[in-house]
Amino acid sequence: MQSDPSDCRVLFARWVLPMSSPPMRNAAVVIENHTITDVLYRDELTYKYPPEYVEKLTENAHEYGDAIILPGLINLHTHLDYSALRCFDVESGMFDWICGLVARASEWKPEQWLASATYGVREAALSGTTCLVDSSFTGLSVHAIARIGLRAIVGLELFGLRDDEASAVWGNWLTRFDKLKNTVESVARVAIAMEKIKLTVAPHAPYTVCPTLWLKATTWAQEKNMPLLAHLSESAEECQWIMSSNRRIDEYLTHVKKLRDPNLATTESGILEELTHIRWKGRGLSPTRHLKNYGLLDENLLAAHAVNLDDEDIGLLAETRVKIAHCPRSNARLRNGRAPLERIIAAGIRFGLGTDGLGSNDDLNLLQEARFAVDLHRSAAPDLKWTSAQILSSLTTDAARILNLDQQIGSIEPGKLADLAVFTIDHLEHCADNPYDLLVHGKTTLSDLFVDGSAVVAARELVQH
Repeated sequence: MQSDPSDCRVLFARWVLPMSSPPMRNAAVVIENHTITDVLYRDELTYKYPPEYVEKLTENAHEYGDAIILPGLINLHTHLDYSALRCFDVESGMFDWICGLVARASEWKPEQWLASATYGVREAALSGTTCLVDSSFTGLSVHAIARIGLRAIVGLELFGLRDDEASAVWGNWLTRFDKLKNTVESVARVAIAMEKIKLTVAPHAPYTVCPTLWLKATTWAQEKNMPLLAHLSESAEECQWIMSSNRRIDEYLTHVKKLRDPNLATTESGILEELTHIRWKGRGLSPTRHLKNYGLLDENLLAAHAVNLDDEDIGLLAETRVKIAHCPRSNARLRNGRAPLERIIAAGIRFGLGTDGLGSNDDLNLLQEARFAVDLHRSAAPDLKWTSAQILSSLTTDAARILNLDQQIGSIEPGKLADLAVFTIDHLEHCADNPYDLLVHGKTTLSDLFVDGSAVVAARELVQH
């Protein structure tokens, strides 16, 4: 039974990339309310549907011309809270940078955190992203995402080094989580209730979360069937600290503890002394093997960065079906090195791309991230096979599978939600006619963006809701 055409819209473009099937030239996507109802060649309209239906449908048509319609892009790792700290430090390595980041944000009021997150969400939308995976210190990114109208999985961050305090810290996290989930802010409450925004747990990293606390988070995520968001093997310092010791991380942990509790009676030297007595580290293990040792690797874990991995680590991640959010520009900016993508691909580990936050990147543009990534990895591994089509899959279908959202988004198919990005092609007459290459290596500009069939960006401008 055909829908009432007055409830439908049709989008025409030179190319439609369903991602679940080959590219379609001179094609159309039909949307009814929130959902994709058809994807077909332009010529098929006239014989697939009755003339009166086609006439009504084309009254609601949008002709994009030299453009590419594809599923909205999925960013697997962001820190929207800190977006206002763009370019605050583009020279320092990881732990000088993060100390500065935390110090600058430590005096912010809630409205400043919200404004910062909103700035990041706007930039993500204007570059073609429809779904964000965000690790949030405050939880206020939920409100920013809801107001702009994007889809998201937001992990409320979790910190706690002491096993003997794990139960109390976890109880406090659950209280914060329930408060966020039951927010009185209407737009966010509706987005959460409709599961347009899903909430989860984000244990920050192996050097900031003890195994007892991490296990509570892992168990919770398993029970909720939600991804668990964490950083893993981002820096050489992290690996050294878990394996034996690292003075710079000790200093960072001391710095953060004093910032977050300025009335703390313990002196800095006392905190440093306390850190030397942590019993769960210093066993000669990599961060990956450390998590495995405590039963903390599983298929719900979405590990950001994963730069410092040896072959045994990669084997363990593949065996336990951990997923990776690859953030090459942030890794480079913070002088953490290059993730071994060629070995990750060879091991069959599922991965997608993340931009990380604006504090450690130039922008939140996933196509720019992809361009950097392919050039970086080809220069280091000339035999790498990672085509433009595969890269775009990592931003759409693969990312949706990683998040267990592939029944809803990630490809253009009837019955899926209408999360779509429309990119206009610049100077087409001078370009190769491969739509994947045009997006990854060519010059394109976002024109329109739809989430649940509603316009978030129209004619290159954010839509005011």
